[in-house]
Amino acid sequence: MHRLRWDDLQFIHAVIAHGSLSAAARALAVNHATVQRRISAVEASYGVTLFERLPGGYRLRPEGRDVLSALDRIESETSRIERAFRGVGLSIEGTFRLTTTDTIATLLLPRHLATLQAIHPEVRIELGITNYRIDMAQPLAEIAIRPIQNLPDDMRGQQAGHLHFRIYGSAAYLAQNASPDLNDHTWLGVAPTIARSPAGLWQQSHFDGPPALTADSFFPLATMAEAGMGLAMLPTFVGQTYKGLREARRFPDIATIPFWVAAHRDLSALEPIKELIGFFAEALRDDPALAV
Repeated sequence: MHRLRWDDLQFIHAVIAHGSLSAAARALAVNHATVQRRISAVEASYGVTLFERLPGGYRLRPEGRDVLSALDRIESETSRIERAFRGVGLSIEGTFRLTTTDTIATLLLPRHLATLQAIHPEVRIELGITNYRIDMAQPLAEIAIRPIQNLPDDMRGQQAGHLHFRIYGSAAYLAQNASPDLNDHTWLGVAPTIARSPAGLWQQSHFDGPPALTADSFFPLATMAEAGMGLAMLPTFVGQTYKGLREARRFPDIATIPFWVAAHRDLSALEPIKELIGFFAEALRDDPALAV
């Protein structure tokens, strides 16, 4: 009989989570055939069929719900153990992984990272850049700097002020399109992948159809708006960076969202993590680029 191994469970859970062999293979950094072979071996050994093979991918059979529940618990415990290992021996002299968005990393963090390096030259920071929602229960980073309304229950940290959003366009576009009616303008908006951002939520509440152009980063939206292609809602620290952009003051204040520096609760009590959270939170609270 095939002996069930820990990594067999990882293969099964990846297929459940991603819905296909190819997506699971990419997540696990293996090839498609390896995933298929491992799943088939488990099914053959135990005389079960775990998945329905559908044209659009793999779906866990209804009777496999207990399997999914057990796998979720195993993944949660495995992540907890990984966080505990990461906490062992952490010191302010170590390497720390920090995740944030591309605009924050590019426009706000450089001067603060330079200050941190001057104060603690032995600290090394690994930046992980993503604009998508992240799960801090996964071992991707020790510290997150993110705009979010409320911290999830499994995170602890400090609020570092607020991010303010305004609508921007080029001087030429605003001169030629003076209407205060939102529907009279061409809009550049966020892609569905970041639809839960303040700009995405505002976009959904004000327009029935999709914008003329969407992107999963504020950088291309600012560039396109500067080129006169339309209006874009941007964080003020982004909009003010582009010399060719002007704030469309005919529209009221749009959105404001808290700005957090945080870590998973299992790591947040560690002294090095607490010190770094405090450093970045204080630095960002005093950052003139975030003032309105």
